[in-house]
Amino acid sequence: MLAMFAVTGCSGMKPVTRGPAAPQERVALSPELKRLYRDVATGSRNVEALDGYADIYLKTPKRDTKAYCTVQVQKSKNARLIVTAGILGWPVADMLIRPDSLFVHDMLNNRMLVGRNNGENLEKILGVQAGFGQMTETLFGIAGVPEPESAIESVRQGGGKVSFTIKSARGQKVLVVDPVTKVLEEMILLDPYGRKTVDFRFADFQLQQVGNAQVRVPKEIDMELFMPEESASSHRLKVVYDERVINPSNLTISFRKPARAKVVNLDQVQRMPWL
Repeated sequence: MLAMFAVTGCSGMKPVTRGPAAPQERVALSPELKRLYRDVATGSRNVEALDGYADIYLKTPKRDTKAYCTVQVQKSKNARLIVTAGILGWPVADMLIRPDSLFVHDMLNNRMLVGRNNGENLEKILGVQAGFGQMTETLFGIAGVPEPESAIESVRQGGGKVSFTIKSARGQKVLVVDPVTKVLEEMILLDPYGRKTVDFRFADFQLQQVGNAQVRVPKEIDMELFMPEESASSHRLKVVYDERVINPSNLTISFRKPARAKVVNLDQVQRMPWL
């Protein structure tokens, strides 16, 4: 993706989606709020795959860029990004992101970068040190909430919103929900020390037919990562869809290594070859 960023140039980061302030008034967990939590927690289970086109914005302390991509995602399996550049939309980078590995065809230099899927290598190709789950949730726009009702630690209301603080495997999650539309507008991840590590924000919801049900999915998704060593800054990735199909029939993510491409071990790359 950085190869593509170099070609498309800096067009500036689209403003980060900001919702209303999180609710502050603590309330009891009523049966109605339990049902709301269940509706939000189960909403993401209807989405299994996605095929679409999106503008992707990256903002870090060192970069402020934009790209246009074809996006294909299969939940818990693979994601593929085909990056285009210029007026004619020529492809310049093709990336396959698997839970355990990464493959990037740098079309500008006909090189194939291959390596493990970890935070360091994802940062090399995407500019943000995200995990596989964080990346796929950003591309899907619907965050997974596997925690049961018993994990709810507190509930707050205010400003027409409801927030649930729940105990997670790695600390806590704060979910900000619109109780009328029953959509998740923000999800904040906290570490065991209460420090914010990731902030997902979802906006511009649209109804999409998924099987026999209609599901509200956001057109705009923000992921903001807070790095422990960079207390005064963060890394932001924003996805804005032009069009997409949820759960397309017979979606197959195929990726082939070009026969004459030079193979480069991504684990050993300190600086991307195209920079």
